[in-house]
Amino acid sequence: MAKVASRSWFEAAKEFHPVHCHYVVPENRQRIEAVFLLPPAQQTIANMLMPRNLLRVGASAWRQIESARRNGERIRVISGMRDPVARSISLIVFMADFHGHVSRPLSPHVEMSPEYIVGALQENWRSVLERDEPRQTFEWLLWYLTNGFRIWFTEELGAVFEVDVLEGECNARAGAQRVSASGAEILLYRVEDMLPSASGYAGLLAQASSFLETPVTAFPNINSSATRRSRALSEEVRRQFWLPDDMLDAIYAEPAVRHFYTRDETVAFKKRWRARLDRVE
Repeated sequence: MAKVASRSWFEAAKEFHPVHCHYVVPENRQRIEAVFLLPPAQQTIANMLMPRNLLRVGASAWRQIESARRNGERIRVISGMRDPVARSISLIVFMADFHGHVSRPLSPHVEMSPEYIVGALQENWRSVLERDEPRQTFEWLLWYLTNGFRIWFTEELGAVFEVDVLEGECNARAGAQRVSASGAEILLYRVEDMLPSASGYAGLLAQASSFLETPVTAFPNINSSATRRSRALSEEVRRQFWLPDDMLDAIYAEPAVRHFYTRDETVAFKKRWRARLDRVE
């Protein structure tokens, strides 16, 4: 799933020459490609390099998985979950930085205001929760990627390896969840536990070292907003962003969220993103 610090894991496991991808299921890639082929009037992504690469690496990964299965090779998969609202902020700022919008102020070539991004992301969340697919490509891709928090583990990871990863127990104190699937071993982590200050940090390092069978002593800070020109913008959007209670209740009631996070953790998430009088209007 995109924007769950997957590049950090890619770097941590680089000695194994890992494959970094987000969508490998052919039907899902075809759905994305069909949107990219919409008429010009609906094309609102300014730079298609990375969106097309999303499909290219997915197709390559699918071929490698099929080859590994035919040859009886061992497949190891690492995948993570993140607070859905925090993840959505990373998504929209990343897309504005690297995809760009052809007309809206969501592009590195114009001055982007945190207030505008907050409004655009609130609009996106309404579409996600109402399952209302946008008709323009930038808006649709943001919608589709955001919606991954509730469907990615079943329609992508689960579909590839024929396993319900949400069926087992995710014990935060253990640092991660291990799942045996069809011809694969899967490690599931939570992004929040990758912070050195997190209570689950030591456990996650231990789980990563055991899973990869090599010492993992830290998680490299790769492809995060802290290392990009949009750092200040990202921080301000996080400070200002909020959603109404009914939307927060719907987001944090999703099965995938309840699988990875305790009730106390989801309460804390909702408190963070709830409207407050001291937020910038």
